[in-house]
Amino acid sequence: TDFGVTVTFDWYSYARVILPTTYSGAVCGLCGNANGDPDDDFVTPGGHRASDETQLGDSWKVGDIPGCSAGCGAECPVCDAVQVQPYRGDKYCGVIARAGGPFQECHRVINPEPFLQDCAFDACHYKGHRDTVCQGVSAYVTACQSHGVDVEMWRTAEFCALSCPPHSHYELCGSPCQPTCHTPSVPTSCPASPCSEGCFCDTGYVLSGSDCVPHSECGCEYLGRYYQKDSEFYPSCRERCHCGTNGTVTCQEAFCGAHEECRVEDGVLGCHPTGYGRLVVSGDPHYVTFDGRTFNIPGSCTYVLARVCEPARRLVNFTVLVEHEAGSHGDPVLMKRVVVSIHGYTVTMEQGRRWEVDSEHYTLPLVTEDKNLRIGQEGYNIILHTAAGVRILYNTATFLLITVPDIYRGRLCGLGGDYDGDPSDDFRLPSGALAGTTQEFITSWKVPEKGRACSDGCDDGVCSRCDVTKEAMYGRNGSCGIIRDAEGPFRGCHPRVSPVEYFTHCVHDVCAASGDRVALCHALQAYAAACQATGATVGAWRTQAFCPLACPPNSHYELCTRTCDLTCAALVGPAPCTWGCFEGCQCDEGFVFDGDTCVSPDRCGC
Repeated sequence: TDFGVTVTFDWYSYARVILPTTYSGAVCGLCGNANGDPDDDFVTPGGHRASDETQLGDSWKVGDIPGCSAGCGAECPVCDAVQVQPYRGDKYCGVIARAGGPFQECHRVINPEPFLQDCAFDACHYKGHRDTVCQGVSAYVTACQSHGVDVEMWRTAEFCALSCPPHSHYELCGSPCQPTCHTPSVPTSCPASPCSEGCFCDTGYVLSGSDCVPHSECGCEYLGRYYQKDSEFYPSCRERCHCGTNGTVTCQEAFCGAHEECRVEDGVLGCHPTGYGRLVVSGDPHYVTFDGRTFNIPGSCTYVLARVCEPARRLVNFTVLVEHEAGSHGDPVLMKRVVVSIHGYTVTMEQGRRWEVDSEHYTLPLVTEDKNLRIGQEGYNIILHTAAGVRILYNTATFLLITVPDIYRGRLCGLGGDYDGDPSDDFRLPSGALAGTTQEFITSWKVPEKGRACSDGCDDGVCSRCDVTKEAMYGRNGSCGIIRDAEGPFRGCHPRVSPVEYFTHCVHDVCAASGDRVALCHALQAYAAACQATGATVGAWRTQAFCPLACPPNSHYELCTRTCDLTCAALVGPAPCTWGCFEGCQCDEGFVFDGDTCVSPDRCGC
């Protein structure tokens, strides 16, 4: 800033604020008051001394993140001095304080002991996970270099090797003035220090945002802001611009389309959907269309669930197919497979958590190279996010939720209907004509498959019905009635997701399964997932005796877990978590999720 404050953040685990001495005694927060006395730093906003770190941290908290808690309670990971000691050795963090080591020049300027202590503590907590150690050492390197002290090469092929993005290379002491598209030539007045280690563009390449590109691929400057080449942006709500070759910007008057409004979303000003439509498939497949019409499909075929039938400019085409699995006589039919085609990819999600992109199996979480698809596991669900705004949540058996932005209104077709706000015209055939019967509508969206016979279910189209006395029994509070109980665990969700259809479907499924508890648990789980997807708070509804969820080794059930925060991938870099929290299995303290099971951090892959 022009008043001397410098803030540095590596987008992940290292943040630093440098203040001029004029701020001494005038600041407050987790970093204390900067008055030169470390003993009076633990002060709360009210001016009182905090008794410990947890109280201090909690007092300066500004907001709640789902799944985040103030302390770790009785679950605190304990790394005592004896356990920390090995991580102070040369194999891990010892290089920080090693006499005659790469940082010897810095020891006189910055005391290495606090950095060594922090690094060893983190390394112990994460069982020596490589990235944790490297971040700890790197923090000391950054501190030394910011004071203008030269450090020697400390990374080797075996220890903390750094891989750089395309067209860039590693430098131990890179210039603070990097050539960018904005300033292609480094000014002669550029100070040589403080230098910093990191990835720097190769000769002939310059920085465009965070990418190294040849000069010809540079973007545009417009009203003091930089935009990458071929990007579309809105300087204001009235104007849409495009950044072309040679830094030329072409703009035109902008109007948001129907069902869009101009606002900032995810830090970007532009036309964003006014809302989202929801299509639900649950249980013994019950369908609720985008417009809210309900029907059941007892068959075992593959169907077109939703696709774009009325293409439009700027509308991304997509298709979702769903394949049912035939239950044996009297058993419920389940979803066997969901296939999504969008942005040029085909994503297949199968029962039992198998899933593929373009026929290749990957470990979650996955972000495609063009950033158009993001797939991760959250709680018990696999969630697919697309750049087009279409989101799919699948619990790999009994619940599927497809959310589409309002710009698709009236442009869809398939079993999910046309999403025009009118449920009465949802049963359209592929030809566009209205179907005479529900069965005709369902059959028309069947996908023919080679070598696989499938049935439309129910002999002669007559499905078994539940008699009235049984319906009343399964509708009670100990059964499906839990869904609509005004005092029950789902009461906070009723204003957001109507319990009516879920209750009806629950009674149908439990009755068809002759009161089987598994069918009841699946129906309740479907409503819980629908509620949590809207951000509603769900009360505890499972117990040891009622619908307990069995979790794999080294994990336990949580009503509100953020699986994506506790993964091997999250140890290496920030994980894009979305959509609050979901119920599911959370790794025990000291274990992280590697895409398959909960493992000790030292068992994480690359």
